[in-house]
Amino acid sequence: MCGIAGIISEKWVTPAQIEGAQTSLQARGPDSWGSEQFSFSPEQGWRHAAIGSAALIHRRLSIRDLSTAAGQPMGNEDGSLWIIYNGEIYGWEEEAQGLRHQGHHFKSHSDTEFILHGYEEWGDAVLEHLRGMFSFSILDLRKRRLFLARDRLGEKPLFYTVKNNLFAFASTVGALSKIVGTTHSWNPNAIDAFLTHRYIPAPLSIIEGFCKLPAAHSLVVSLESGIPVAAEPQEYWKPQPSPHDNPAALLKESIRLRLISDRPLGLFLSGGIDSQAIAALIAHGKMLPELPTFTASFPNSNSYDESGAAGEIAHRLGLSQTALPIKMQVEDLATIVGDLDEPFADPSAIPTWYLCQAAVKKIVVALSGDGGDELFAGYKRYHVHQRGAFFLPRYGKKRSWNASSLSLKTARYGRLKRTLLSYQLGWEESYALRFAAFDPISRAFLQPDISVETSYWRRPSKALSPMAWMLECDRLNYLPEYILKKSDLCGMAHGLELRSPMLDHRFFEAVLGMPLQERFTQPPKQFLQQQIGIHALVGPKRGFNPPLHAWLHQKSFAPIYDELPRALSSLTSGQLSAKSLTVFLNQARKDHRLDELTWMLIVLMFSLEKLARGNEEMVLKEI
Repeated sequence: MCGIAGIISEKWVTPAQIEGAQTSLQARGPDSWGSEQFSFSPEQGWRHAAIGSAALIHRRLSIRDLSTAAGQPMGNEDGSLWIIYNGEIYGWEEEAQGLRHQGHHFKSHSDTEFILHGYEEWGDAVLEHLRGMFSFSILDLRKRRLFLARDRLGEKPLFYTVKNNLFAFASTVGALSKIVGTTHSWNPNAIDAFLTHRYIPAPLSIIEGFCKLPAAHSLVVSLESGIPVAAEPQEYWKPQPSPHDNPAALLKESIRLRLISDRPLGLFLSGGIDSQAIAALIAHGKMLPELPTFTASFPNSNSYDESGAAGEIAHRLGLSQTALPIKMQVEDLATIVGDLDEPFADPSAIPTWYLCQAAVKKIVVALSGDGGDELFAGYKRYHVHQRGAFFLPRYGKKRSWNASSLSLKTARYGRLKRTLLSYQLGWEESYALRFAAFDPISRAFLQPDISVETSYWRRPSKALSPMAWMLECDRLNYLPEYILKKSDLCGMAHGLELRSPMLDHRFFEAVLGMPLQERFTQPPKQFLQQQIGIHALVGPKRGFNPPLHAWLHQKSFAPIYDELPRALSSLTSGQLSAKSLTVFLNQARKDHRLDELTWMLIVLMFSLEKLARGNEEMVLKEI
């Protein structure tokens, strides 16, 4: 795991831009950092230089090959190719041997160098040879182009911007804003998308003019004349069912590959089936002599605490378990939200952040069960909505949302209301609305001057069955920008690499090839239960939910409630109405059903405040 950033401009890159970006990425790569610069002339083209109009920056978290030979930015033998890379490629060693036979010389034992030589041999098709999680950039001086890519399922983030003869990219919005080096404004559509989905879907970003590269996409930037010209991102992978592969064998292989590390490794174990299956396969297969497991514990909140169930599983499998008590401190809130980079309102990010903070004292790599719900329809909403879809044809066309006629009474919040409203929409809009946070009426009440949408999602093909459509919709949106964003950012805030065996693309496609009656079972995930065997501990699905109500109603939160309407209205330049926010919060203090929505507004305030401080720093530098 690492952090990357780069810029290509018609102007010289300044030391302040490089320093700002690498400092912003320090938590992602605490072990070392490096940068290289490049200059352009019409006669000589692009060349390596002490100072120039292009720069590549890298912060390193050493996991494999801890030597300096694996440091980045990394160049090939003749210096015509340079790579910066964040992620982990699995099982690359055999193909690297083939590249050696083709005449490629490796100076390290790192996956970074495999990608570099793979690009040299296969060009953009190197992506077909990568099994794992990644975001990277390769500067090709000979062909005068920059090639960027993000992994198939979106485990690693990548942001970019194109403006005023400048192209820049980075692992985080914060680093990108630093390397661009100018002040920024918020994207109002991104704020509305956040209020809809609790996160900001790709390609949107919170900053106007910044974009997320979607999962499974690559991007080529032409540098022919010295001025960057970016093409449109291209999707390089769509999962194809692979019915002839053995899912059980591929899951075991995926786990074995992710247990390879030159740094201490463990497992995040909850009471859920996904992490249980990984723990059981490691224990049954004797893949490691020891596997420490870590579980979040919520003292005095038994309904949320899974440490007892996880401890029982660890005992049955002969594994050690450490239960880590989680208690949110209000004084940590600004730091945690800031580490999440953009507005991001999954409450489970808080215990995940604390869990990573505690676990990194003993390990540097942790396996997790991410991806199981999206593969095996583990969320209740899939089955509830599939049943509800039967009634949709009875209702008319999509209604028009008229914000001017709203009152607080019409802006009531709740899952039942969203469900009833969803029956008046088409199939896709219905799914988006039923599981939205603030529905269109509620969002229009808070931001009366913006035209609201029902969804900012990337949409799958309408030719799919309802269940397949929902799962594909979540693969495109919810999985990369919600589930995996949380894992990446909470881990990287503390220099901890999280690996998810169920997100191996070969296993993913093998599961897609399973007979439907084996994949979509009741209760869900019977395939995973079979991998656990007699040691399985099966209970109701709870998710990784913290005691949000207890947290939000601490006395220490009172000043936040008092400050929020004025601050959030000011930060959004009036996009969110201070009056409407005050009305909402007065109701929220008395209605626990509004806790999650209140949490979203608190997160938005802290997130925008941090980004605004970055703007203020830019203004001071410009002065």
